[in-house]
Amino acid sequence: MNLKLITGGLALAAVTGSLLAHEEPFGYLRGAQSEAKGEWELTQWSTARIGKESGRYLGLDLATELEYGVTDRLQVAAYLLADYHYTRDSVGSSEVFDDRNRFGLSGTSFELKYQLLDPTKAAVGVSLYFEPGYNTIERAGGERHHEIELETKLIVQKNFLDNRLIAVLNYTIEPEFEKEPGNDWETNLTMEWAAGLSWKFADHWWFGVETRLDTEFGNADLDNSQFVTFSAGPTLHYAGDRFFATLAVLPQIWGWPDKKGTGGLYLDDRERLEIRLKLGTEF
Repeated sequence: MNLKLITGGLALAAVTGSLLAHEEPFGYLRGAQSEAKGEWELTQWSTARIGKESGRYLGLDLATELEYGVTDRLQVAAYLLADYHYTRDSVGSSEVFDDRNRFGLSGTSFELKYQLLDPTKAAVGVSLYFEPGYNTIERAGGERHHEIELETKLIVQKNFLDNRLIAVLNYTIEPEFEKEPGNDWETNLTMEWAAGLSWKFADHWWFGVETRLDTEFGNADLDNSQFVTFSAGPTLHYAGDRFFATLAVLPQIWGWPDKKGTGGLYLDDRERLEIRLKLGTEF
């Protein structure tokens, strides 16, 4: 009897321990799990944005993140941001981009994430996420500007099959305050719905699919949608004892308006393809 109890306890500890290692097997989605109290995590995010309607276009977004578990429910993080743009004869759905070959530090952001319900203990995990940030390089064209972002996210996570299958839903709303040199401040509102599934198919390895639907409202007017895009693609995640790596490929499937003003691919503020690599370690 004692042997059974010990064996069962070790099995439960193995399952719980693997999940308390802040498992987040997605490239874009945020999970509801939180960094354990006193734990640090360093992550390098690299996102390549490739392809406009014509010409050559590459945008590379780099973010170095240092994360800390204040409590078992509250985590904080700071990001240092940089961008690289290479454009030659690049044209989007309606916008013509200046030729550019430039790298620069672009800003910083700060993250607060609070877990309301733990997905390993409750029927559904829920977390709230807030990330204010300041950026000096425009995302699509690479021009210098001033931008203040207030990203707010609702995170919902459900675990299945003894925690080997994870489903995540993110709803994001982000007011953006932008100012170009010589112009007044403008206010836009970005809204995003993202969902995904990831399956642990072998020790340390996860494979999944992520989807994203996003739109932007000019002047923060909900009757003034500037564009809509839908993207979907695969994610591969490796989780070691202290090291993890995630590769996500997210092509645009559909966008509005395209170059004809109808539905196809929207390639002004968004690109044909995004590829993200995350490398991190816990300590």
